[in-house]
Amino acid sequence: MSLPEQNVTRNPKLRTVCDRCYELKEKCQRITSSGPCFRCERLSLTCLRVRPAKPCGRRIQHEKRNHVSRKNAGNQRKLQNPQSIIEGYLDTLIDLQPEEKELVKLFLNQPESMNHLTLYSSSQAEQQQSIVTQLPNTCPPLKDAYLACAMTIQQFESGYSANMDTSTCIKYISKAMSTLRALPVLTSEDAVLCNALGGILAFSIYSAIGVGAPEVCAFCLSTTNQSVLVEPTGREAQNDPWQSFLVLLETADCLVYRRNPTQNPRLPTSTVDSRLGLSVPLLAYYHELAVISNSLVTAADLGILSRLQKQLDNIHADLESWQPSRPDQVLDQFNTKDTVNLLAQAKVYRLGALLVAHRLQHPFGCEDSQAEIWSKEAMMELEMARLVTKSPLRFVTLPFIVAAVEIRDENMRSKTLQRVDDYVDHYAPFLRKGTKIFLSRVWHERDAKLTTRWFDSIHKPCPVMESLDSTSFGNPHAQSNTSQSPEVEMY
Repeated sequence: MSLPEQNVTRNPKLRTVCDRCYELKEKCQRITSSGPCFRCERLSLTCLRVRPAKPCGRRIQHEKRNHVSRKNAGNQRKLQNPQSIIEGYLDTLIDLQPEEKELVKLFLNQPESMNHLTLYSSSQAEQQQSIVTQLPNTCPPLKDAYLACAMTIQQFESGYSANMDTSTCIKYISKAMSTLRALPVLTSEDAVLCNALGGILAFSIYSAIGVGAPEVCAFCLSTTNQSVLVEPTGREAQNDPWQSFLVLLETADCLVYRRNPTQNPRLPTSTVDSRLGLSVPLLAYYHELAVISNSLVTAADLGILSRLQKQLDNIHADLESWQPSRPDQVLDQFNTKDTVNLLAQAKVYRLGALLVAHRLQHPFGCEDSQAEIWSKEAMMELEMARLVTKSPLRFVTLPFIVAAVEIRDENMRSKTLQRVDDYVDHYAPFLRKGTKIFLSRVWHERDAKLTTRWFDSIHKPCPVMESLDSTSFGNPHAQSNTSQSPEVEMY
């Protein structure tokens, strides 16, 4: 006779998967039951199993129903006291000095610190939440990048006139670069970590040094595109918040120097990006324009030229009818200020892409009236958004410069130079200085008929950056045997 179900004593095998692999739903492998798993050991992470152990087997129905609510409640408990989470995991980093821990804590504990890393205000808390909740998985590889980023943001908060300890910041950047070069990228979560490290590094490099950020972006994008194992799809693409930022910086650099960008990665289009908002789908057009521009440099065959012109016509037609997806949902989800910024940024990026395509087909002096219309429209959109929100729009450097080169009126040119500090990335002081010099020179070259297109200018953008000792800061064309800060060199 079988015993009643309630009298059966079960003795299931308890789970041994570490917390990181459990959250990622990955196979957790280890040599011994007490040792770290292969993934945590490879990424230099603390292999923890502190969640309550549960028996194997199928969960009962009410447990399934309550799974989502328990998960949400757990996340809320974490966010109620992020400082304790930060302190707990910083304590595991025994090589940090007390002042370094305080610097990182100040950066991670204050949502307003994320103001410099985001487009719209309501994403500041979201950005902080993302960093804090992922801190156990990312802190060891990202610690030096966090320190460099925290140091530059501290200068913004106190006023950039303060003297930043550039040598110390470069030390953190150099160590983070070494971590980036050695970081294994075998899985999708490795790719997300690589892009996060590269994105924070690019931000810090633009702030503290001024040269080398596009090379970092290219390195990350090429590394994460090397294997089909790391190609982001579905949910994985949605959880890579830095990828679009890397694509933007590298594509902008390739447009300026008419180089081929890294293979175009698939970017999520169903979410509002914290830096590019609704403009992420437009990156595909900028990427294609950079490829076409590079091809036009050497193309001589009439068949190839005809095909490239057809591609430009198709891009123009697409951009003419393009509009952000689901703008009605944006109006429902965001406050007035954020909605204005999101819609204005998308329109400016669309106009900027139209201007790039236009100049690839028509040199200065040809079809200038249409270019001038788009330029004025872009500048008016920036100014209207600034008037409504009482602050300049962020992350619009590329379309602002593209629109600015089309200005021919001297008074408007003078006003545009004054607006450089508003619309060129505020975290990049070297870039702002270089942009002012570039615009002045390209306007002069255009008036004197020395150049036919801004990307063929005699003087490329950011000559202030080029005047620095870029050998020390990772110029990929520099000698690799230099003794100055070799850790910074990427190649």
